[in-house]
Amino acid sequence: MGILPIIKNQSKVINIKLDLEKIFLVIFLAILLFIGPGALFGHQIKHDFPYNYLSSDAFQHQVRAESIKDAGNFRYEANYISLGLDNIIGRYPPVLYHLAVILSYAAGIETYDSIYFIVYFFVIASVFAMYLIIRRFSKNIAIIALPLTILAISPNLYVNQNGSLIKSNFGVNIGFAYGHWPSLLAQSFLIAFAWWLLNSDLKKSYIPTAIILSAVALSHTSEAIFAILFLLMFLIMKWISKNLKKNDIKDLIFSLAIAFALSVYFLIIFLNTWAKSETYSFVVEPVWQGNPGVYIMSFGVLLAFIIAGIVFSLFKFKNMHISLVFGFAMLFSGFLNYIGFSLRSFQIRFLWPIYLSVFFGFGIYMLLKLAIENWNIAYSVALAGIFIILLVGFVNIPFVPHYTKPNIDGGLMDTYHWSALKWLSASTEPNSRIYFFYGDIYGQDALLRNSKRVHYQVNNEDFVKSIQERKIKRYYVSESPGDSGGTIAARSGLFKFDYPANKKPDDYFFGQKDICSFNYIVLDKVSGQEAFWKYNMLLASEMLKKSHISKVFENEVVIILKNNKIGADCIEERSF
Repeated sequence: MGILPIIKNQSKVINIKLDLEKIFLVIFLAILLFIGPGALFGHQIKHDFPYNYLSSDAFQHQVRAESIKDAGNFRYEANYISLGLDNIIGRYPPVLYHLAVILSYAAGIETYDSIYFIVYFFVIASVFAMYLIIRRFSKNIAIIALPLTILAISPNLYVNQNGSLIKSNFGVNIGFAYGHWPSLLAQSFLIAFAWWLLNSDLKKSYIPTAIILSAVALSHTSEAIFAILFLLMFLIMKWISKNLKKNDIKDLIFSLAIAFALSVYFLIIFLNTWAKSETYSFVVEPVWQGNPGVYIMSFGVLLAFIIAGIVFSLFKFKNMHISLVFGFAMLFSGFLNYIGFSLRSFQIRFLWPIYLSVFFGFGIYMLLKLAIENWNIAYSVALAGIFIILLVGFVNIPFVPHYTKPNIDGGLMDTYHWSALKWLSASTEPNSRIYFFYGDIYGQDALLRNSKRVHYQVNNEDFVKSIQERKIKRYYVSESPGDSGGTIAARSGLFKFDYPANKKPDDYFFGQKDICSFNYIVLDKVSGQEAFWKYNMLLASEMLKKSHISKVFENEVVIILKNNKIGADCIEERSF
């Protein structure tokens, strides 16, 4: 706490107190907003298309939120998401999608903007929730710890290459850009759960505890396992410190009972879908195959301070603060990939910079306290300022990870493809079937669901083979790019589920398809491979020779043809 120069007004003297902590927090919030959602969203709230989406998973969450907004509920999955099948139960944890729809209506923005903003908002809120948890341990440690959370926005990521991990130059946390949004939201509620346990002595605190626990389960159910793991560690430490009371156990039982009651409808669905398709098996998976990931080496030289904090924490074993217990629980959870938790543990690591910040702050504080006896909050703010400068990247020091500006420009989608998809969703008959020939971005196939129509797409290998063999065909190997994650299920009773996809022949999902059996055919006019777009245009010109085929949409990138006579010959098969 400092004092500004006094202001003299005649004989009166006014002292204006300067709260360094609050000023520091406001500045830090501004920094996070600027380098986080600000940079990734191009410093705009509203966009003309899904902006900086980099994976199919990101689009699948966006499309699901949009479908819920259209339907007004999440009783069923849209058929264009569920492989063309109707009356499929909505089986994904619903909280993220409902929040996105609510914000979309409230703010007057599209769901593709609202859902992305929701994730960032809650993660940034969780940074300050963690700050409040650590602050109950020590204000100085909390301030010093805060800069490490910058790495949750843009950590140094590592990828597996030829059996070894190498640093990736990917300039954004893939938890955001690759669509691990339900997990990030659930982890935000997990941090809120840890924060609320600090207030467990309040009257009827078991009610908010139950609500937060159910929010975890209904955002991304696997995080509920990590919440229970943390809770068990927390209770054990309270018992070791002889602070565990009978009322604690009673309130916990009430909390779990209420959380179960709030979540039971979805948990029944979960047990009959996800629990059947993703059964546990013991697998040692030290590296996240095919994905950039966060590893302990991602912290670089800062890991030394984290280890120091862990060591100092052990001296408080018999009276360990909840912030330290929570840090240990999440550190341990992030290593459960060695006993079969695989993807779920790697997802926990996205927010390791938040969870482990307590050790970072504690380690630095205790090391400096060995030399500085009378510690002042100004020292903590100054120290935090130095680390912010380093971690934001104003000054680059070898082996110190730092934020890097996203090296992406708009992501996968562009205004031309988006216009075509929007036209399909608005101007075609609801029961239309759409066929997509090759497009450079269609490999991330969930984006095609924005057509809001049942659709198939050409198999790339067969497409290339047709070009190589110089053949124009009526039948192409094709696939239905819907979402079968968690097992497609129809609910016929409270505990009775059917699995209609299992009754379909294999060629329903992948096999030879007659392109003349589709109402609309979409072809890209541009591609990174000249042969691909030229073949597409050759197909378009051949089909337009038929009187029942007409061009109904065209822009600089996409052309859409309408087949007015389903099943009739729509193209002459020949060599070229």
